Amino acid sequence: MLDGYIIEELRRREAERQRQERQRPQVEMPKHRDDDDNASQRSEKDEPATNSEGGSVVTIDF
Repeated sequence: MLDGYIIEELRRREAERQRQERQRPQVEMPKHRDDDDNASQRSEKDEPATNSEGGSVVTIDF
C-alpha cells in the first residue's frame, strides 16, 4: 500500500497535467464547409466529380 503522501502527490501531478492540457491551444476542424462564401473562390476542377457529399480521403505517408 502506498503512503498517503505519495497518493496525494500523484493526484496533484495528474491534476496539474490535466490543467495544462486544457490550457493548450486546440484547432477544431469544421464539420461542414460553407458553400456560399467559398463558391466564387473555387474553380470547377476543385469540386469532386462524383461525390456530392464532399467527403475526402487523405493518405499520409511517413
